[in-house]
Amino acid sequence: MSDGVLTSNILGEFVEELRGKDPEFIMSCLDLTKERKIRMRNSESSSTVNGPIYRDLIYDVNISGEREVKVIVNLEAQLDPNPGYPLEARAMYYLGRSISDQKAEIGGEYSKLSKVYSIWFVMESPKELSNSIVRYKMAGSYDPGFESSMEIPATDYGEIVMVYLGKLGDKGLTTVGLLNTVFAKQINKEERIRRIREYYKIDLDESIFDEVEDLMVNLDEDYKKYMARLGWEQGIAEGRAKGLEEGRAKGLEEGRAEGRVEGKKEERAKTVEILVSNVAGIMEQESVSFDEAFSRTSFPEEYREEVRVKIESESA
Repeated sequence: MSDGVLTSNILGEFVEELRGKDPEFIMSCLDLTKERKIRMRNSESSSTVNGPIYRDLIYDVNISGEREVKVIVNLEAQLDPNPGYPLEARAMYYLGRSISDQKAEIGGEYSKLSKVYSIWFVMESPKELSNSIVRYKMAGSYDPGFESSMEIPATDYGEIVMVYLGKLGDKGLTTVGLLNTVFAKQINKEERIRRIREYYKIDLDESIFDEVEDLMVNLDEDYKKYMARLGWEQGIAEGRAKGLEEGRAKGLEEGRAEGRVEGKKEERAKTVEILVSNVAGIMEQESVSFDEAFSRTSFPEEYREEVRVKIESESA
């Protein structure tokens, strides 16, 4: 998604200031290298109090016209739509950090704040949200009985755009349809190129699709972990049901107790197994300590030492 050609065919759907603009104009608003890659801001947002966060992509869009407008786009890819917390809350936190990061650039001149778009592509969308776009933005309003004739000043310094992708072929020749083609897992590089060139009339550098293939491999690994977590949740439910069924023969209350105990044991074991994989991956990919990697999972502290012991024993 750092490719200027592909991005210029997508941003008009999500950034209101670019709505209705053609791809050539949008490309002129991007700071591109000679290879037509977008020059990025620092993906790490540091904080001595809250610690760092690492964004997938973040870059400036300078829009010319009657007045110069700069917006900042933060683009995130998310596989699991239900990571154990509201995804919109994480998007709001990323949005806040991206606004706060501008303080070093503008000092106390808050009128120079650039609007931030935090755009999230959700890969494994819930069926009921598939192929939908949800926006969250700030707008002022008067309380009933306390209105004024004055127009409320604009305070739209941030917008969250949740893009819930669907299947290959969904939404036809729309931006979401294009994204469904770009990220389809069931087609190879050659078919992906053919469809994008033939259906969407976009001639992309073929090297981009090598990156897409790599991404699909990584997403496939994440997908297996995601499905493992779903299977773990299903297994817990089945374990509890089995415990209850056996419990009826011994006595309803005894069975419920056994079902809960066994379910909790299985749940904890599965949780630790998944955490070990995720924490070890973060440590390896981002060269951070165990404690930092564990903190990024947002799981309860009660798991920390158990996961630490397992990781240390596996690496010994």
